[in-house]
Amino acid sequence: MAGLRKFRASLIAICALALALNLAPATSAALAGQPTDDIKNLIDEVLTILKNPTLNIPAQKSQRLDLIEKAAARRFDYQEMARRSLESHWDKLTKAEQNEFVNLFTALLKSSYAHRVDEIANAKVAYESEKITGDTAEVRAVIQRPNDRIPVDFRLLRRSDGWKICDLVIENVSLAKNLNHQFGCVIEGSSYKELVRCLRGKLKEEKGN
Repeated sequence: MAGLRKFRASLIAICALALALNLAPATSAALAGQPTDDIKNLIDEVLTILKNPTLNIPAQKSQRLDLIEKAAARRFDYQEMARRSLESHWDKLTKAEQNEFVNLFTALLKSSYAHRVDEIANAKVAYESEKITGDTAEVRAVIQRPNDRIPVDFRLLRRSDGWKICDLVIENVSLAKNLNHQFGCVIEGSSYKELVRCLRGKLKEEKGN
């Protein structure tokens, strides 16, 4: 299906940028707000994991990824990301279906970035600005790789345990809106069950790589 054919690329973009956020040392620090501080704390935690020599061997890859996933889970609001990727279709699902979709969405992200840790380990992040409006915030940054510079806006929501990332805007394109369009095409052209079937197929494909 046309909508799902672009899903893999978008999924990789989400994971690459999420990991770039997590794995890259900051190259500038003009900001001092809590959203940026929370992101930097996450970076420090993940860098500590990656630099641990006892974990940086093939036999410990699974444990290393598990620790990174746990760190990321404390700052990424996977449920909100999943909800935004469905938007108006979300409220039409039963509670069980919503839980099913969040679990599948999260599993796809984790499975995808598990294969791509080393691809972006050398990226760096330069923070440019921070804007807080009530319980929402936006941190503007540039992800720098050896031959690439990618402007990214990290959109966050204030939760009881800190600021959580709920969307990434890459070169002025919201990943939530992009996925919402793709998922919506599948649901409206067929059904929610077909979307789940397609995503399960993608998850199986990711795990097989």
